[in-house]
Amino acid sequence: DHPHAAPAGEHPGAHAQGTPAGWHGLYVGGGGHYSNASVEEGGSCYDYDECWWGDYYDYDRGDGDYGYSVHVGLRFNDFVALEAGYVDTGTIRWEENLVYFPDDDLRDYYNNRVDFSAEITQLSLLGILPAGERFEFYLRLGAGFWDAASEQRLEQSFGPDERTRRVTDSGTGLLGGVGFGVTFADALHVRLEYQATTIDE
Repeated sequence: DHPHAAPAGEHPGAHAQGTPAGWHGLYVGGGGHYSNASVEEGGSCYDYDECWWGDYYDYDRGDGDYGYSVHVGLRFNDFVALEAGYVDTGTIRWEENLVYFPDDDLRDYYNNRVDFSAEITQLSLLGILPAGERFEFYLRLGAGFWDAASEQRLEQSFGPDERTRRVTDSGTGLLGGVGFGVTFADALHVRLEYQATTIDE
């Protein structure tokens, strides 16, 4: 996604790994995913570095991109696993007009054109519900340790000013997901998951 995820990051994906039903222990896997960003819009500029012109707590979704993920996990029993992973969101494109920037060197409204990307290291706990010998549902909850970069092209909404800049940041966000898995062979398990990670400012 997740994006993945952000802006907040979001990314469903399919993963192949060695976790057939009833098998416990160490497993590894990876896959591809589609990520986009859901950006919070707010009408107040007092507490934010950048303020989105619109109804407070509305969310605006940009154009997504494809990326990849890898993970390693330890399955303790049929119902619980601990998993660490890495997600590359690809380049998520997002556009919004009339964005107010309170920065000292801007202090005006700009049409914002953004190429956003994030790398997210994940640590999460999986609660698993087996459904027969081959199928299972699971719920993911954990933390995403993200490094994000935003390539911005700013066009002054009511003037001739135009500039580009690169903004980078890192932090820790909440990670959540729901998924479905099916076992095809003794060492092949395929998952489809919807996952979200929060990315501040």
